[in-house]
Amino acid sequence: MTAKTTDWRRRALLAGGALAVAGWVKGVPYLASHVQPDFAFEDIPDLPPFRRLQGAGASTPGAAIFAGIDTGEPETDADDELEQFVRKNPCAAFFGEGSSNTVPVAMFSDFACPICRVMDDRLTDPEASDPDTFHIVRHQLPLLGVASTVASRAVLAADLQGQYCEMHARLIRTPAVTDERFIAAIEEDLELDADRLLEDMQSDAIDRRRRLTAAITLVFGFIGTPAFAVGRTVFMGSIQTGSLRELIADEKANPCLSL
Repeated sequence: MTAKTTDWRRRALLAGGALAVAGWVKGVPYLASHVQPDFAFEDIPDLPPFRRLQGAGASTPGAAIFAGIDTGEPETDADDELEQFVRKNPCAAFFGEGSSNTVPVAMFSDFACPICRVMDDRLTDPEASDPDTFHIVRHQLPLLGVASTVASRAVLAADLQGQYCEMHARLIRTPAVTDERFIAAIEEDLELDADRLLEDMQSDAIDRRRRLTAAITLVFGFIGTPAFAVGRTVFMGSIQTGSLRELIADEKANPCLSL
């Protein structure tokens, strides 16, 4: 065997090894996202039919559960009433009134949370490609400062004009919202009623929606973002796309489908 042949084989082996390593690095996460996950659940006392998924991924912690609820008021009787509503009607609190043939997925997020943006992609892409399987119900949980609070109010106010999704799509791409002038530039592009939007951002209706979200976080112990209720299964943090699909499939018989 010549030295030239030996050198060629050595290079081929090295190249093959490099390709194998690259295939492992790239392929294992992909395969892992498609392997049937071994879910572990625990029942949540006094909140049937809900259960908690154990071992979910990373999340962005918030300073406090009520951070961003900036009404300047202490906890009120109205907050207690909302908490009792959540305990008595958890499905309605998470997903709203009504029924659906698809699995409801409630997502609690903060526009400044990077993990939320990752999970938003993992949810919106499958929802768009397979809308008959599940639908997303979004909750704003601004735990990361003033910019998060402004953005959450803006998207909820846009919802009152039927443009939640459009405003959400803009804000999730540009999360550093610091004041209403930035919102004004977006609302002009979306052809929203600017005066109404600014007024609605400070309205009692928006405050109540945000307080309801805060009440849910208290009852279910969501102390960071993102947090989820996939049917009757709640968890905080990230989850792989394959595992998410398997969990949604597992919730086909979700009791929360009939509210």
